[in-house]
Amino acid sequence: MANSSGATVITLQSHPLWIAARRRERLRHEAMRRHPSSVGRRRAAALVRNVAAAGARNVTVCRGTDEPA
Repeated sequence: MANSSGATVITLQSHPLWIAARRRERLRHEAMRRHPSSVGRRRAAALVRNVAAAGARNVTVCRGTDEPA
């Protein structure tokens, strides 16, 4: 009997608010990726991976004192 109500079904992906939210999320992610602190963290992570791949054991990354906990 649900089909007899005459309700219009709108898919979520076609709703303007959903499209706008996805666009904002994508733009925020891209901006975070371009931020200088993000670039430095990726470089540090890559360095740790390279050192670990070279056979080093017990490699730890110490945070700087200027970063929040």
